[in-house]
This record gives sequence, structure tokens and C-alpha cells, in this order.
Amino acid sequence: MRGTGKNSEKRFKFSLINQGCRLNAAESQRIIFSLQGKGWEFASPEEAGVILINTCTVTHRADADLRKIIRKLRRQNPQAKIIALGCYVDHYGRPEGAHLFLSNSQKMRVLEFLEEGEFKGEKKRWKSRGFLKVQEGCDLHCTYCIIPRVRGKSRSVPLGKIREELEEFLEEGYEEVVLTGIHLESYGRDLGERQGFLKFLKALENYYPEVRFRISSLDPRFLTTELLSYLLSSPHIMPSFHLSLQHRSPRILRLMGRGSGEGFEELIFRIKNERPEAGVGADFIVGFPGETQEDFNILYRFAQEVPLTYFHVFSFSPRKGTRAAEMRPKVPERIARERTSLMRELSSLKKREFCLSMQGKVLEATVIRPGQALSENYLKVDFEEGIAAGRRIKFGINSCREDTLYGTPIFGEGT
Repeated sequence: MRGTGKNSEKRFKFSLINQGCRLNAAESQRIIFSLQGKGWEFASPEEAGVILINTCTVTHRADADLRKIIRKLRRQNPQAKIIALGCYVDHYGRPEGAHLFLSNSQKMRVLEFLEEGEFKGEKKRWKSRGFLKVQEGCDLHCTYCIIPRVRGKSRSVPLGKIREELEEFLEEGYEEVVLTGIHLESYGRDLGERQGFLKFLKALENYYPEVRFRISSLDPRFLTTELLSYLLSSPHIMPSFHLSLQHRSPRILRLMGRGSGEGFEELIFRIKNERPEAGVGADFIVGFPGETQEDFNILYRFAQEVPLTYFHVFSFSPRKGTRAAEMRPKVPERIARERTSLMRELSSLKKREFCLSMQGKVLEATVIRPGQALSENYLKVDFEEGIAAGRRIKFGINSCREDTLYGTPIFGEGT
């Protein structure tokens, strides 16, 4: 199948589209490295002969987005082979329009499903930051969540394997690494270690003092005193904390299988008191079965009063095979949309207030594209172009418009 012309030129070019969480992003990065190591060239979807989609199925919207992506790709590049990977495949099987589909257990072996050969290709960065998967799966079985079904039980990546991947990141010049997993605080439990995640973070600090790590998400129910103290005091951990809260009504949290929410307020205030510059985000689900107006009011007041700097808001999406899919009464779709809109408006207001509070400060940030960086506390910083993607430097913050900072790079010792 050598061929000539345009199709031959595309044959060993691939593209990758990542849906969903940062864990998917970490896996996508590894897949890209493995293909480039065999001479495949990373390209745009229009130029590629093979298009990989690392899928998500956490909501119905993610499912619909995947179908839309595939239809668009088939119009843009009808000759390309489309390969669906991951969670959608585990849940539903083959998506319509895909030529090949690989489950989560298969997707890291995608090279084996493609023709191999000795080819040269130019390496291109897919991301300006390193995404490192350190843990997989979940043992918690929240009533709304399909993840344990599609990702399996909690499994920790051994430190030796993580160090190998970190060495590759350093060779590629990455200066910021995002630690990803479904439930990071469970790291080490399957290996028989208590406080395994804390020990793991301290080991990374010892081996890689020059790298700054960003934690993708934390479950407040499993933040021990020792772990939280380390996260708030270590100069190697970026002051960017995303909390998996999901709600604040004790009744709804119990229906979700997530306890009562006791201590949420104290946790968020402690983070902001000890690291005032920290960005503190959260996930919230609105319209969960049985959510009354009073339940929603409890959530809204909580989000309004605590010093969160932004939150991701999701309308409840029933997933077949979960307990919540059968729960009643359902919240009418119109009401769920209204509540979601109110929460998102509040999040925008909070983020703008946080952005304004950064004026006049100096923040470290990683350049993610020409003229834009991502600050240590998870705000976008626009600046004049001229700095390569991936560099971590300091910026003097001049102003804020909407939720974006405008800054001036500060060059000198330590940058």
C-alpha cells in the first residue's frame, strides 16, 4: 500500500483529538510520543492519514460531541482512517463512522494496530505542558458515575515508570507537568502504602527539584491534614487546586454517594488564607434527581460565599448502568438549564473578581501558545509574542479584561 500522490503523502501522518479529562490528555501525549518514536509525523486533521480520537463518555453531551467530530472529520478528510479510543468504546462499542475502535485496555497499543515501518517524521509538540498519568480507575462508585465501569479499579503507576516518562518530558524541554488520574489521592493504596500520594509527591520533589507540578483534581474527602499541609507549603506544587465537590446540599451529596460535604467551607478558606494567590476551582452537578429549589439554594449560597475562583458546572446526565439513572423524581430539563445558567454566571463573576485581584502582582506562567501563557494559579495571561511555547517565566501583571490577564515578561535570574 505504498501508493503515490496526496494519499501517499498522508500515509504516515497522524492527528489526535482529545476529549474529556486531563487523564485522557496524559494518555494522548503518550500515544503521540510512541507514534513519533516510530517515525509517524503529527499533523492537522486535514493533513493526516490516520486520525485518533481519545473519547469521553462522562455525559450525553460528550457522546454527542464525538458524533459531531466524526461527521466533521469525514467531510474534511474523507480518505483518513478514524480510530476511536477509550471510554466511549468501553461503554457503547464502535461509534458510527469510525474505522477502528480500541478500548481503554487496548488504546496504548494503538501502534500494534497500525502498519509499522522505518520512517522519518518531524517531531511536533502536541501540548506546551507535560500531562503525566500517575493513577487509573476508581473504587468509589458514586451513584452518577460511569467511570469505574469504563476505567476499572484504582491502579497506581509505579514510580519507576513515572520517572521514565518524566525523563522524556525533560528531554523534550517541558518545564511544567500536570499530574493526572481519576482519583489521585488513592495513589499507592493498591501497592499497600498509606499516605501513598504524599510520599509520591515528596519523591518527585526530591528527584526533580527543577520541575513545577500542577495537580489536576482533588477529592476533599481524602485530603488528609498532612497532604494538605504539603500542598500548601511546597514551592514545587503550583497554587492551583481543583476540588471535586459536586454539590453542597448534604441530602443531594448523600444521594450521590459522596458523604455530607462537612468541612468544605473550612477547606476552601484554609487554602485561600495560607496561599492567597491560589486559584481554587470546583466541579458541580446541577439538576441531580430529587434536587429541590432549597437544595439548589444551598449550593448557590455556598458557591457565592466561599472564596472559589471559578467552577465547572454540569447539568446532570444519566448514564445507563449507574444507580442515579434510575433515581426519581427527575428535575425538569428547563429548570436544570436555568440553574446551570445561574451557576455559570456566578462562576464568571468570581473568575473576573479573582482576575482583577491579580493586577500589580508578579506571577509565574507557562507559555501555551504564541502570545498567551497559563499562570501558576490557572489564569490566562496575554502578552506580546516572541517567547517559545513551553517556557515558564515570570510576568508583571498590568491589567485584567474580563477573565484574562495582560502582562509583561520579566527576564532575569531564575527565568
